[in-house]
Formats: sequence, C-alpha cells, structure tokens
Amino acid sequence: MVPASLFATRWQLALPLVLVQVTSALAQDTTPIWRDTDWVSAKAKAAYFHISVKGTLADGEVGQREGKAFAVGPNLLVTSQHLVGGSSEWKPATGIVVEVARAMHAVDRGITLRRVEGPPTKIENPNVLAAADLIGDAAGISVPAVKLDTRFRLSMCDIVQGHRYASIMTSADDPSDPSSIELPLLVELNAAGYQPAKYGPLYIFDLVDNPSFSGEPNGHDGSPILDEDGSVVAVVSAVTAKPGGNGYNVLATPIQPQFPSAAALLARAPDVTAGAEDGLKCSLSETVKRINDQVAAHASWTLRVDHEEDGRPKDEIFIRYESVAAEPNIDSIKVGFDFWGKQRKEAPTRRLTYSDTTINEIQLTRSAPFSNREFSTSEIVLEGKRQVETLLNEKKEGGYIDYVEVRVFETHLIDGRTLTKETVLNFKWKQP
Repeated sequence: MVPASLFATRWQLALPLVLVQVTSALAQDTTPIWRDTDWVSAKAKAAYFHISVKGTLADGEVGQREGKAFAVGPNLLVTSQHLVGGSSEWKPATGIVVEVARAMHAVDRGITLRRVEGPPTKIENPNVLAAADLIGDAAGISVPAVKLDTRFRLSMCDIVQGHRYASIMTSADDPSDPSSIELPLLVELNAAGYQPAKYGPLYIFDLVDNPSFSGEPNGHDGSPILDEDGSVVAVVSAVTAKPGGNGYNVLATPIQPQFPSAAALLARAPDVTAGAEDGLKCSLSETVKRINDQVAAHASWTLRVDHEEDGRPKDEIFIRYESVAAEPNIDSIKVGFDFWGKQRKEAPTRRLTYSDTTINEIQLTRSAPFSNREFSTSEIVLEGKRQVETLLNEKKEGGYIDYVEVRVFETHLIDGRTLTKETVLNFKWKQP
C-alpha cells in the first residue's frame, strides 16, 4: 500500500495540472447571490460605508473627498486609494511628538465613517494601508476600535470578459453626500475589458440600464464589484459617461495577482482572526485546501466476510475503507444490497426477489474506537437467511443465493460533507 504521506506529495506535485480543472469549475455560471435582495440589504447595512476624508493638503489648502468603502475583515475596510491619498499629499500632523509622527507617517487627515444605521465614527490619524509602488487604486483603512461581524470576501479570480457582475452603490441624487449611504442600490454590470491607452490598469464595466442610478461622477468610488457568489473582484475607481452619452462606464481596480495592491491588504491587517469565509477566493492556498479536502474525502472500500463450517457467511460482515486522511474522516455511510442467484436450478443467475425487498438500504455509523475505519452489520446476512433462503427452500426448486451485491452509495464525512459516489462490492454467499 502507498504511504499516505507519499500519496499526498504526489498530489501536490500534480497541482499545476489540477489548478486548470478547479479554475474551470469556479467559472461555471450559477444564479448570482446578489439577485437575493435580502442578501444585498444585509450586506449593505452591515459592511458598506460612506467615507469622508478631510484635512490640510501639502500646499496648505483644505481638502475634502467623499466616497465609499467596504469591510473585508473584523476591523479592515477597503476603499479607493485616491480618496484617502498618499502621505505626501497631506500636511504633516501637528501636536504629536516628532519621532512618533515620523514613525506613524502621521498627516493632517481625518476620516469619518457612516453606515446605514448608527452614529458616524470619526478616526483621527487613521492607519491607512497603502503602497504607492503598487499598481492600482485600492487602499485599506484599519479601524481597531470597530469589530465587524459581517464583511465581504476578496477574490483573486480572473474577471471574465462578457460576464455579468454587480456593484453595491447608491441611488441618491448626490452620491458624494454622506446621507447617500442610506440609499444602497445594486447595479448590474457587464465586464467589457481593458483599454490601456485610455484607462491604464483600470478595468471597464458597462453599466446595465438602471433608471435609479445617479450618474454623478463623485461619491461612488470605493464601492465593491461582486461576482456571482458575492466575492469582491474589483473596487470602483471612477464612474464616467460613455462617449456619445449612451450610458456610463464604471472603471475599477481588479483584485488580482497582477494588481496586488488590494489583495496584499488582508495579509497586513492587524487582526488576523478572520473566519474560514474571509480567505481570498481563487488564491493558491484556497485551491490547495480544496484539492486536499477532495483527496482526503476519497475512500477505497473493501469487504470482509467470515464463513461458517458449512460455507455460509457468518452473520456479521465488515465494510472497511482506506484514505489519505491522517485520522478517520467518515462518520457514517448508507448501504444498499441485493441478493443474486437462481430462483430455480435451471434458471439464469439474476437478482432474487422475495416477499419484502423494501428493506434493502441501511445506514451504518462508525463505532468506537476513534481510530476505527470499519463499519459492521449483521442485517444483510440475516436478511438473506431469514427471507431469501427460507423462500428458496420452501419452493424446493433447487434455487440458491450465488452472491450478494453491496453498494456504498452515500458517505457522510465528519466535517459535515456528504458524498454520493457509489462503490459496488460483492461477496460469495457460500464457500465450496
């Protein structure tokens, strides 16, 4: 038998080939979760923000910018870089010890957060996670004083040209007004692709006609663009009218490996206690975990039957599995069974029928100890002895049971997953 560690290593070596299949599966069309208005409403209420950035610019002028942000961690928001600005854009902060101000990169800039419900939250000297040397228009805002239970998940999946996406924006007449957050609006988008000569690294989305959408260019920036399962694939950087006045283009910074400015934020967040749903969709670590889960769930089944002195099977049979999982990972199984043989001596071998064939499915639960990878049952053999053999003997036509077909058709893993791949096992009813 191949050692489990070697089997796992071979799967890891084969990872590049498997990635293609996993990526293809992820791209399959499904009903977008953002068509569920309750889901959109709950997300917008809990994890979508209006941000007001105000301070003294480097030239001494007062600067104020309005836009949106969304939560991706318990205390981490993502927004557009141009809204929060780089440290060189703002005048250095005053009233802070010089050496501390240098270490903090403190500038004269404050940020006020507003949600659908609750009072505004003002942050002085906010911790802005941004890197000027990275391409793109995305930045993070660390908010240690806030603990968010609901947030969006970032995605590193490719944006597929021609596919439908959606953004949570606002239906307010003036999106730059802080009160616009009270009117969240789901806006459907078509992925149109890049025009580097015109828009550089920004991805172009065509706005699907929506009479409630306000075409004002300011105030939408920083909104999330979502794929079919609600993961964020891009951050809105600008809204602009299409040439000829026929609708709007939404320009966005993708969250992908070639534009890592937003993807890197999650790793730099001070609170790393995010749950399983907060990882990066389509990231290598997520893909490896999915493959490992699939490999560990694979089981190779065998059947052991002991026989009496007359050659007939003993009542208890044992169904055992092997897998690469380090510990037993199957909690219970569903098993179907049929008896095959001859109804009479000159008849062909076929599935035998008897008075009650409705009881030919059973569920088996693994018994102690925990290390046990075996399921046992006496119901199958007892059914054959009490029902099938009794009927054949009563007819006195020379019929007999040739073999028993046992089908493991449903596997329940200890992590809650249910697998429905069927494995067929047989055993001879009587030894010579």
